[in-house]
Amino acid sequence: MMTGHRVTESQRKIRDLCVSMSPWLVAVVVAVIVVATMVTPVAQTRPTPQAPPRRTAPQPRPASPPKRGAPEPAETKAPPAPAPSPAQAKAATDATPSDAGATLYKKNGCYECHVNDAQGGPQGPRLGPNPIPFPRFVAYVRNPAGDMPPFTAKVISDDDLSKIYTFLQSRPTPPPVKDIPLLAP
Repeated sequence: MMTGHRVTESQRKIRDLCVSMSPWLVAVVVAVIVVATMVTPVAQTRPTPQAPPRRTAPQPRPASPPKRGAPEPAETKAPPAPAPSPAQAKAATDATPSDAGATLYKKNGCYECHVNDAQGGPQGPRLGPNPIPFPRFVAYVRNPAGDMPPFTAKVISDDDLSKIYTFLQSRPTPPPVKDIPLLAP
């Protein structure tokens, strides 16, 4: 009696076939690889796309000197600005400091972080309706401590900051949480 694993006749035939075929199989695989490398075209590399060159405005031509004996050219004046219509004049006089502050608030990009009505957002805190005292407000805008960029007097004048501050003060007080249906407990 044999101990261990018994090999059947069919398993022995398969093993013998594999052993006898292995040199041929290796030769075929090597031949396929050699042929594939000779036939495979070299990969083409594309140049990385470049941005088109920036077009610059042509340099202004210097004025040619006047010819001798030619009359001096007459100066051209811009046509006078049309007078504002009565509706536009009324709108300009009806503009409150709060409206001017709202315009400056949007013009200078404050809404990008503090949202349209200064109620705050993911990037910036709520500023209205009870902003910090005006001197601290100006000092923080000029030299902020957080991620806010500084707004120098060249960017926003003190007068413009006072208009923005008036806009912030004019913001309505938000309702209490219990009066908001989605937030009520």
